[in-house]
Amino acid sequence: MGKYTIIADTGNCLVERLRGALVPDLIQNAGEIGLRSPEDRGDTVLGLFLYDIRPSEEVYQKRAVVTNDRIAKPPVFLSLSYMITAYSQGDIQYRLPQDERILGRVIQYFHDNPIIPLEEVDARRMSGTELHIQMLKLDEDEKSRIWSFPNVGNRLSLFYRVSPVAIDSEISRKVTRVTDLDINVSLKPLKPGNGE
Repeated sequence: MGKYTIIADTGNCLVERLRGALVPDLIQNAGEIGLRSPEDRGDTVLGLFLYDIRPSEEVYQKRAVVTNDRIAKPPVFLSLSYMITAYSQGDIQYRLPQDERILGRVIQYFHDNPIIPLEEVDARRMSGTELHIQMLKLDEDEKSRIWSFPNVGNRLSLFYRVSPVAIDSEISRKVTRVTDLDINVSLKPLKPGNGE
C-alpha cells in the first residue's frame, strides 16, 4: 500500500531502474533519462510519459484494512500506463538505429525484470502487493490517439502498464481488540412430564 505520492514514486523508480540498465552503455548521463512529456522533453534521450491512470483490473479490495489498533477504508488500486520514447542526439543517419538499440534494451530489461518489490518504490513499506510491469499491445490508432501533441512528430515508442499501484485511504477509526471473554451458562431444571 502507499500514500498519495505512490504515483510519482513509481515513475521515479522506473527511471532509476532504466538508468541502471542503460547508463553508460547506451546513454551517457543518468540525467538524460527522465519523466518527460514529448512536448517538453528538453535534452532527454529517453523519456517516460505517464499518459493514463485508471482503476486496476487485477485487484479490487472491498474489505477494510485492519492493523493492531485501527480499521481503515480499503485502498484504491490503480494501473499506470507509460509511453517510453527515445530521442537520440547526434548525426541524423545514426539517430534511428540508436533509438532502436535503446528501445530494444528497455524491452529486454523489462522482460527480464517484470516485477518491482513494493519496498523499492516506497522504502517505508516492507510488505504488500508487488508491482508488475507489462508491455501493452496497442494498435496504430490507439498509439496515434496517445501521441496527440501539436507540432511534435510521432516517434517510435513503447507502451507499458504498471499495476497494481495502491493508494491507502486516510479514513480510519480506532478499534479495541477483544482481550477478555466472560461466558455465563445456567442450567434450567427439566420440567416433569416431558418424557425425559
